[in-house]
Amino acid sequence: MIQVIYISYVLLVIFLSLVPQPAGAGGSNLDKIVHACLYGIMGVLAYIAFDTLGKRIIIFIFMFLLGVLLELLQTYIPGRDASLHDALANATGLALSFLLCWLYAIIPNSPRTGADRTRE
Repeated sequence: MIQVIYISYVLLVIFLSLVPQPAGAGGSNLDKIVHACLYGIMGVLAYIAFDTLGKRIIIFIFMFLLGVLLELLQTYIPGRDASLHDALANATGLALSFLLCWLYAIIPNSPRTGADRTRE
């Protein structure tokens, strides 16, 4: 079930990234925080949805490339533009979410969630 939630969330992020914006919307520093949070949530969902390190690395690479691709595609969307800073915010959100999930997983006696429970 968590994989369905993860895929649904990825589709939502893709949709939101490609919707035309009114001229002058975005571009503030708050925008970068939103990017990091959206991709951070995506990273947490992916970490829970996939139970092996190999799968998690592959999905992390996929999400990083998706963030870059969506930024490049925004060049062709009215009211949007590609931004290296947005792509960096996306990557930062992903990296922080994976780091925090990994730290949580190595803490002794921490409860396992999602796909991690199936291995016990």
